[in-house]
Amino acid sequence: MSSLRLIIAAMAISLLSGCASSPDVPTMRSLIAQTTPVCVGEADCDAKWKAAQHWVVNYAGLPVHVVTDTLIDTYIGNTQDPRLIVRVTKVPLGADRFQILFFASCNYPYGCIPDKWNATINFNRTIDAIVQ
Repeated sequence: MSSLRLIIAAMAISLLSGCASSPDVPTMRSLIAQTTPVCVGEADCDAKWKAAQHWVVNYAGLPVHVVTDTLIDTYIGNTQDPRLIVRVTKVPLGADRFQILFFASCNYPYGCIPDKWNATINFNRTIDAIVQ
């Protein structure tokens, strides 16, 4: 009976520690909003858009499916696939300014690999650091 209690206690600790490592969603959303890249002018936008394509090719979990002047899309994985499904869009803000928005998800109920929140922040910071 004591070994059963030990197993149950270990499972409970494991489940609770998994919850403790979950990202703080409001904080992550705020950080993403603060780091969302904006480009101004043709040269800056071209450089940042090329960097976005490069990031997706090298860091998204799935191959690129579509690339246009305003959209980068990866293939959608099969079910139970933890790899990142990525969509990047270039949205006009007016006055030759564009916002580059990154969306990540996966088809795995236990989370994406890499973590979609951290991947989004990494993408935003990487693209925003490009100066033309």
